[in-house]
Amino acid sequence: MSPSLLLLNRGSGGNERGLEADEVCATVAAAFRETGRDIESKIVEPGKIDAVLREAVKAAPASVIVAGGDGTVSAAANHLGGTGIPLGIVPMGTFNLAARDLGVPLDITEAAAFLAKAEVHAIDVLDAAGHACLCTTILGFYPEFAKTFERRDHGGHWWKKTFKLITALPRTFRESRPIHLSWQGEGLDGRARTKFSAFVPGRYRATAGLVPARTDFTSGNLTAYIGRQRHATAAFRGMLDYIFGRQEENPELTMFQAPALELRAGRRQHLSVMIDGEILRLPLPLKLAILPKHLHVLTTAENLAPAP
Repeated sequence: MSPSLLLLNRGSGGNERGLEADEVCATVAAAFRETGRDIESKIVEPGKIDAVLREAVKAAPASVIVAGGDGTVSAAANHLGGTGIPLGIVPMGTFNLAARDLGVPLDITEAAAFLAKAEVHAIDVLDAAGHACLCTTILGFYPEFAKTFERRDHGGHWWKKTFKLITALPRTFRESRPIHLSWQGEGLDGRARTKFSAFVPGRYRATAGLVPARTDFTSGNLTAYIGRQRHATAAFRGMLDYIFGRQEENPELTMFQAPALELRAGRRQHLSVMIDGEILRLPLPLKLAILPKHLHVLTTAENLAPAP
């Protein structure tokens, strides 16, 4: 069997928090050797991850392990989806949403040991206008808000950024421009005035916590969460509902599932969209579609089990 390949993104936030690239590579290699598996390591400079991933697909390694944040993981999913080459994640970003969803420990040594023994499973991917989304696609005030503090606080701790979001929410929400969103899908046709909407492959677990967690990794559906709050106080209550795991009970939240959707925003021609932490300006209409079991990942069946 060909060896696995570890690609470490030197531009990830973890490097700025003191994680040494060479030490991370050595830790992962040692864990793989303990299970009798070979792995090669490559440290990738910022901006070159896509080119390196293209070469990796041509080489067809046993698996590709990426060490980086959610943007790096999303890039890997773009290239590895449909190839059958499994993707493993060493969490070195800020929020590490994809790693959390797949049950990968956030400690580097524990993550390496987990990946060395993990199984290969296929999961759905959300195609968002040609971009692979493993966690969430967000419209509204949050992409522009996140762009501001990411320029200033790249590589910071997730809880600090979450605290900044919560404290800045009233003013940011009040000043943001609403989207007159409309959607069409199989048997679906609706519209809403929204300042925050999220589209998730599978759905969010209705559990308490600051960081969202997903379930239903092979349902063949995305879940739309469209907030209809008009005032900052209502938006703050909506955030509290989410933190305490009762978002599905919020009367100002439109929630539905579909295998595919087409989104429009009135006369707007483009929208700022956050896809797994990466902020893009995309043309409208925005097409979202679930690609069933499109990506193979390293995890366990227990971590992918549907939430009750």
